[in-house]
Amino acid sequence: MRKLFFISVICFIGCNRQLDLAPENTLTDREVFKTEAGTEQALAEVYFNLLDAVTSNIAYVYGDFTTDNLRHSTYYDIYANGQSTPDDAVIADLWTVYFKSINLANNAIANIPAYAAYPKEVQDPLVAEARFIRAYAYLDLLKFFGDGALSGQMEGRGLPLQLTPFKGYNTGEVIARSTNAAVYAQIIKDLEESIPFLKDNQSSDLRTRSRATKGGARALLARTYLYMGRMEEAAAAAREVLTKVPAIYELTSSLTSLFPANPNGTAQTLTKEYLLAFPVSHMTSSSTSMNNNLGNGYYFKRSFWINSGFTQSFEAGDKRVSELMFKGDQVYNPDHFNELTTFKFNNSNGRDNVPVIRLAEVMLTAAEAIAETEGVTQDAVKWLNDVRSRSLPDATPYTVADFADAQALVNTILQQRRWELAFEGHYRYDLIRTGRPLQTPDLEEKRKVLPVPQSEIDISNGLIQQNTGYQN
Repeated sequence: MRKLFFISVICFIGCNRQLDLAPENTLTDREVFKTEAGTEQALAEVYFNLLDAVTSNIAYVYGDFTTDNLRHSTYYDIYANGQSTPDDAVIADLWTVYFKSINLANNAIANIPAYAAYPKEVQDPLVAEARFIRAYAYLDLLKFFGDGALSGQMEGRGLPLQLTPFKGYNTGEVIARSTNAAVYAQIIKDLEESIPFLKDNQSSDLRTRSRATKGGARALLARTYLYMGRMEEAAAAAREVLTKVPAIYELTSSLTSLFPANPNGTAQTLTKEYLLAFPVSHMTSSSTSMNNNLGNGYYFKRSFWINSGFTQSFEAGDKRVSELMFKGDQVYNPDHFNELTTFKFNNSNGRDNVPVIRLAEVMLTAAEAIAETEGVTQDAVKWLNDVRSRSLPDATPYTVADFADAQALVNTILQQRRWELAFEGHYRYDLIRTGRPLQTPDLEEKRKVLPVPQSEIDISNGLIQQNTGYQN
């Protein structure tokens, strides 16, 4: 028996209506996965737990507050300075909640074909969605805990590759960490095997923007290859996504439509720019509303506020400053009334949708990967211009002649990635993979990953080994 948190048959993503959360029920896996409706409910739990993994704790904000994008309260110093410890409860929770997502995905991958009493052509896309979620969770875990995973150390210690439902620590199922290369290979395998069965469009536009699709899987594949430094493959995967512009995906012309003001916490549209987002603003029940765990820390500036040096780094007139940065709270936190925060999470109760993959990221990935492999090309400059021009519509577009060499173009693309994807959790990993300094500039390479929780090492009797930067 297992306890299944029923979120909704429609996987927490309503079509023209907000979500109702049903009560908990206890059912056997055989009963749950027998019907398409039960499987949808089980898959809803997988998505919901991934939302919890990505947005609770430090997972989403870690990519920004450890860089010069943000200043932060002293509570976060240990994470920015590489001084977290293996017995840190925050780190243990981060590890646990992501592996819970993986295990829930494993349950779906194993149990749909085992118990489903509905057509295989309906089963296959649902299994593919679970594979996508497992790949997403493993890629996040690798950037947090993979020893050298972002700096080309493919034989470094990666993660335990748990690919079947985990039955418990006392069953002899605990496994050692695989290499970074092996974990990356599994992520790629999951994504490549899911793509043929995933849909281009789900049954509603909101579902298309907030469930796994072919485009989302290819974009995640491009991100994976980018982290590995395999630029030809990154360019190819990104280009596949860009063939769906404008039919399925399109840059939103207005930044304030992409990230709308949401003072009342109402349901907000996910535009065609989103390949994947958590639709938090649509998630309500009769008794409560979901919180994305980001609004409070950003809006009230108790945890994070924008580094003034970062604001000053933008080109004059950039709308990403004038429209996507604001003062936030002006009532409860007098120490920071004059500081700026991000407008991307402007609802004080955390009722904003959470970006996961946007078309702008895919365009800049394509541009960077093309520049690295083909040099200064019209395609690379075009994707760069498309992203830049939205925020600087009066600026003169770049031309091929503006770049002395490929590295000059790459540097400009990386700067655009920093500006465009700020506060969406990307910058730290771009710095590490390109060999650039973090907020703590002299941080040792081996301390650019988090320590494996000591509880995992202890319960495995040492089979799971610690990262090299945290060994006594």
